[in-house]
Amino acid sequence: MIQTILFATDLGPFSAHAMEHTVDLAVSHRARVVVVHAVEPLNSFAQAMVSTYLDETTSPGDGSAPLLASIKSRILRSLADECSDSDLSFEYFSDVCVVQGRPAEVILREANRVGADLIVMGSHGPEAMGNNMLGSVTSRVLQLSKVPVYMVPMISPRNWCKLSDEGVYHRGA
Repeated sequence: MIQTILFATDLGPFSAHAMEHTVDLAVSHRARVVVVHAVEPLNSFAQAMVSTYLDETTSPGDGSAPLLASIKSRILRSLADECSDSDLSFEYFSDVCVVQGRPAEVILREANRVGADLIVMGSHGPEAMGNNMLGSVTSRVLQLSKVPVYMVPMISPRNWCKLSDEGVYHRGA
């Protein structure tokens, strides 16, 4: 029985597609959805850049907390917009976690922390090279996850495959 779904998103161009799958699964299983977004740790140069944009009310010890809070707000707005633009239901989303760390490790740790029965994620992010079907994060999660992973193919129209008359898949024109 699926009660808790962890939806891992990179906020890329195909996130809405993966979210549709997540909501469909949540509705059919009456499960709650926890969204997780991993942010790679900032190096010292990036940390210095972020701190130059912080106002005087934010203490230097806050580090990347304002940045993570800003990303969380963006995710919440995006989820609400996506749900209002379609027939998707926002009520199934119970939490949004923005966590600093290596993405695969963050996803696996958060799945364990929330007691996820299923992880939903895209096959690869927008930075995937060439014809790779799986990105490195997805590949790592598939290898190490102790719970089932529902992988949504992230295929751009230029990479769609068509079934030819001979029954063989080939790259679309």
